[in-house]
Amino acid sequence: MGNPSPVDSTEAEVTSIIMLRIAHLESSIHMGGQELRILDQIRWMQKEGHAAWLLARKDSAIYKEACRLDLPAHPIPFRGSANPGAVRAVQRFIKAHGIQLLDCHSASAASTALLARLLGTPVVRTLHYDFKTDPIHTYLLRHGSDHFITVSHWLADKLKNSKCSGQRMISVIPTGIDLNKFDPEVDDRSLRQEFNISDKAIVISAIAMIRPDKGQKYLIRSVDRIVDIRPETYFLIVGSATRKDFLYEIQSEIATLRHRDSVILTGFRRDPQKIIAASDVIVNTSLFEPRSQVIHQAFAMKKLVIASDTGGNQESISHGRTGFLFRSESVENLSQTILTVLDHHTELIEQIRERAYQTAILEHGIDIMMEKTLNIYRKVIKTGRSLPELQRRRYAHEELTSE
Repeated sequence: MGNPSPVDSTEAEVTSIIMLRIAHLESSIHMGGQELRILDQIRWMQKEGHAAWLLARKDSAIYKEACRLDLPAHPIPFRGSANPGAVRAVQRFIKAHGIQLLDCHSASAASTALLARLLGTPVVRTLHYDFKTDPIHTYLLRHGSDHFITVSHWLADKLKNSKCSGQRMISVIPTGIDLNKFDPEVDDRSLRQEFNISDKAIVISAIAMIRPDKGQKYLIRSVDRIVDIRPETYFLIVGSATRKDFLYEIQSEIATLRHRDSVILTGFRRDPQKIIAASDVIVNTSLFEPRSQVIHQAFAMKKLVIASDTGGNQESISHGRTGFLFRSESVENLSQTILTVLDHHTELIEQIRERAYQTAILEHGIDIMMEKTLNIYRKVIKTGRSLPELQRRRYAHEELTSE
């Protein structure tokens, strides 16, 4: 894996706060928006001269993707509950690499980092998704973190209402997007050619992991009534299934359609910008969406978005101004919303797209996300219980002299 640049030991106190050494802990074995955000954060920190690592299971999709991208990654044997071997491995890694702070992206990761926090390494917990509030998880939330980052206000509100954290310990930072990658000028022809879709056809895409809470079946159930009215319409279901039976369920739903040939399962794609570029409408059908980065990506590419009226979708979309919301789990309302949008006057649609684009540019760029995140890291390191300065200086000196 790539090797983060060493800390300059001559810059002592300034370097310890300005140039950061962060480890991101992720226990998931699948690849979705949460995992992509982690990789984007590590890549951004590396580019800006900081040191950042991924600590993940060696058999996980995120670990393999980090290796493919030549990002610093270290295997940790995470499991559902805290694994003593994983706890020891994290502690050894902290000492070996002079880690200033751990950013934990799952409950298993946070439980594994609990000992490290007790021994003096600050922990930030990033909540990408809804969380459990049973006694064990509540204890971990209350005592396992120095600060929380949530992707949406409704997650932050749940954290406060569950009495898991006070206001001062919570920061809301939606996932930032690479505005150079998700650009309105991305070519849309190559993907349409790949799937033999004409330039005149309408393409409606849903980009998400395939699992029940993502609600793809509601879009599939709307296909026949939409294609009956708009014959040359195609539906791209983009993403991999977290379990085989979830994929079988979607395939079974497609098999019942009269217009089943209008639905294409693409699987996991590394080129979501091409999917969005080729699409006329991006649909989010989640039953409870913390905060969708695909919505912001579509905004940045001036694409129309229709999303369920749940969770963070209501924070991302101003209905009728930057996109459209439909009643969650309602096939009829989703179908009607899509057909109404397709029939809307071009000038109105252009105004909505432009407002959404400006929102993405002004609020959701990755630089904005990362500057906010790094400010939190620095604050927690400065006020928290980080490793002694002498230990960090000794590590920096050893790293330099070994070059």
